[in-house]
Amino acid sequence: MSKKRMSPQELKPLLTGVFNIQFTPIKSATEIDKTALRDHTSFIVDGGLVNGKGVTVIGGSNGEGFSLSDQEYKDLIDVVVDTVAGRVPVVVGCVRPGTRPVIELAKYAEQAGADGVMILAPHYYPDPSQDLVYEHFKALAEETNIGIVVYNNPKVSGIDFPIELVERLADIKNIVGLKETGSNMYRLRKVITSFKERFNINTNTYRWMMPLDYQLGAQGFNTYFGNADPGFAIRMHEIGASGDFEACHKLWEDMVELYDFCFGHGDMYKASALGKEMVRIVGLSMGEYERLPLVRPSELEREILRDLMKKGGLAVN
Repeated sequence: MSKKRMSPQELKPLLTGVFNIQFTPIKSATEIDKTALRDHTSFIVDGGLVNGKGVTVIGGSNGEGFSLSDQEYKDLIDVVVDTVAGRVPVVVGCVRPGTRPVIELAKYAEQAGADGVMILAPHYYPDPSQDLVYEHFKALAEETNIGIVVYNNPKVSGIDFPIELVERLADIKNIVGLKETGSNMYRLRKVITSFKERFNINTNTYRWMMPLDYQLGAQGFNTYFGNADPGFAIRMHEIGASGDFEACHKLWEDMVELYDFCFGHGDMYKASALGKEMVRIVGLSMGEYERLPLVRPSELEREILRDLMKKGGLAVN
């Protein structure tokens, strides 16, 4: 029996604020840690990430969707949907390179009560054509009734969605959000000014250019800091959206070393592992097993991370 979920149009206005990219606790080579997942999900919601403040995105790249089996994906969706109990929208990152596996995951997410799905372009081979990307999303929309967040990630798919492609995607039913991770600020400005009424748009250029994306009109940002301190991630959004540039500058100066430590090396597997370690530092379990290609940080890295979290303003035990 399917559980109640938001319709795409109910979801759309809630795709603002913090897009918290939730980590997946791992128990073994073949099993996620459901107990740790439930505890961590409760921590995020109880910490303030609720309807109107943002959404939680599960199974995405930082959620290790690329290494989850179909059954683990189903377990992940079931536990999170049950735990949040409608208090915050649940968006499932369906990380599969082909169209049919994406559709099957999206169907399960829909029937299990998730509120939306976040979808990349086909990405086994780089640089898919605009027609192929369009058909990929069109096929998904034709076989599901769940809200769709388009994920433009040029580093993964090899294509930075041209304006003409975004315009075509805007005509597909159920597409209600757009996650932008490109670094071309001229293109981002054009996307936001042209489509902010059609999509709710969140970005991650904040890593290096906060708060410029908010000045352009972005409605939110994606981060994994909400896993360790939901209140901090919410403040990041509120300050970014406030137009208080002095406060934005102070926030950025406080956290820039933490960002550089987590992301400056360019290894996103390491970035994910460091993010999971941040959650452990605040006293929550991410499971005792770290599944390759993620590798648990060293004790030295953990101590540096703890110090930088304190300096950045995150709550640390």
